[in-house]
Amino acid sequence: MNKYSKLALAACTAWLFSSTTYAGSHNDIDWDTTEFSTETYCLLKSENVDPRYLKAYAKRLGEKPSRKTCNAFNEFAESVTPRDWNYQQNRPYPGSVIKLSPNQVEKLREAKKSKAN
Repeated sequence: MNKYSKLALAACTAWLFSSTTYAGSHNDIDWDTTEFSTETYCLLKSENVDPRYLKAYAKRLGEKPSRKTCNAFNEFAESVTPRDWNYQQNRPYPGSVIKLSPNQVEKLREAKKSKAN
């Protein structure tokens, strides 16, 4: 598969998995964004973010994404993300249309650091 086919496949996959809904603020967590996506949930889960945060996130998303959905997304994201990716422009991976909140980026960076130790 050539580079452009992979890019097209990546874009289609991201579009497929990035169902976006809108919600208000949550009392227990300081949500600094009102945009929620399956893509972000799967990313947060793969980085072992606090389960309470994930539970609240899934509630705002409207449903907990299936393991199969997250596995498919994680395979895709891993294939296009450099090992040294540091969430430039608050994007979960290069070319993503999803923009993470500063709070989510910080949680991901902390999880990545604790994973490395």
